[in-house]
Amino acid sequence: MMTTSQFQVKEHTIPCQSIREYHHAVKGVDPPLQLAVKQYIPLNNLNPSPDDITIIAGHANGIPKECYEPIWDDLLRLTHVKIKAIWMADCSHQGASGVLNEQILGDDPNWFDHSRDLLLMVNHFRDQIQPPIVGVAHSFSCSQLVHLSIMHPRLIHSHVFLEPMIQVESPSQPGGPSPALWTSSRTDAWPSQQDAETHIRRNAFWRRWDPRAVNAYIRFGLRRVPTSSSGTVILTTTKAQEAWTYLRFNPTPHAGSDIMERFLNPDLAVTAKEGNNHNPNYVTVCPWSCIAFEFLPYVRPSVLFVFGEKSHINIPARRRDKLERIGTGLGGSGGVAAGRAHAEVLPGSSHMAPLEKVQDTARLISLWLEAQLELYLKEKLFWECQHDSGKSGQDGRVLSAQWMKYMKEPVDTKRPAKPHL
Repeated sequence: MMTTSQFQVKEHTIPCQSIREYHHAVKGVDPPLQLAVKQYIPLNNLNPSPDDITIIAGHANGIPKECYEPIWDDLLRLTHVKIKAIWMADCSHQGASGVLNEQILGDDPNWFDHSRDLLLMVNHFRDQIQPPIVGVAHSFSCSQLVHLSIMHPRLIHSHVFLEPMIQVESPSQPGGPSPALWTSSRTDAWPSQQDAETHIRRNAFWRRWDPRAVNAYIRFGLRRVPTSSSGTVILTTTKAQEAWTYLRFNPTPHAGSDIMERFLNPDLAVTAKEGNNHNPNYVTVCPWSCIAFEFLPYVRPSVLFVFGEKSHINIPARRRDKLERIGTGLGGSGGVAAGRAHAEVLPGSSHMAPLEKVQDTARLISLWLEAQLELYLKEKLFWECQHDSGKSGQDGRVLSAQWMKYMKEPVDTKRPAKPHL
């Protein structure tokens, strides 16, 4: 059975945010990039209610968005909440979006360009993407949703971060192999579709996946060479774009001036420990995961972390780092202490946990959605029915008498205490 049998799938192509963060993300002066979006509408909810949940989802590096369809399929079978739609886009340099943009892509992608593209997507479909919105992301796209929540704290009500790549420390030990070595060295062309499929099904990396996710990768992660009549098959996301997404590259000698270093490394630390992803002395760095980690205290949505027990990225210490930090800063949710953050570990799974343990992942998402929808409805009731700001009159057009009273008081006047019954 196709994983989309429970959904009506609509495909959209929309503009990306103009002006990418890095100068060489595209060729030329701000050419118009496009975003390939899929909208999954549950067949059991074609006439949704206003409080039904909308999901905005994000994929891992080099993984087509369609590989996550088995999760949505199982989620729909398991959950008791109503889902309005699931929206998912390939990053502009990957998957179907990468194909649309292949002639104008540069060699310097920035993770957070996709955060801005998602905000533009919400604005583009503003009549359809309405609260409550839940973010569900895997790997590097968790950092993208963190950035989106910093730009717009109330846009997304809660997140599910599946094996997030949000940390300062490199997953590789000092002296160890580059995180981009496997991708940079992988086979990326085959004489035929059958050869490509055989290669993938025999590879240990994909053998751990749910068969449905593997089938989706074979269907959407590969494509025929458009200029060849020989049947040659290549990766949909090019090996180069996937590798450049892991790491930013700067082999040039130190510029010798502060201003040149800031041109080259605007998002790196001035000084950093050995083994940290934002160390300006390294040839390859990953500043985006470090920035997302810095942002964690200020994340306002509730967050569920789902970790793979055998993940090489989210080892126990890194799991604790995230859980202890999330939402604890000014403007944040309050984190674990406020009941707004939680973590689960999927036994026996790796960094690809959501594609290996599809049903278990869907079950955890379902339980989280149920709890968060209850919280959302309480918040909505408070703002719509229980709260009066006390600062306006005449239907919000003029200053109230209460406002004027307090404007005449000292600037450090304290709020009255709530009476005890």
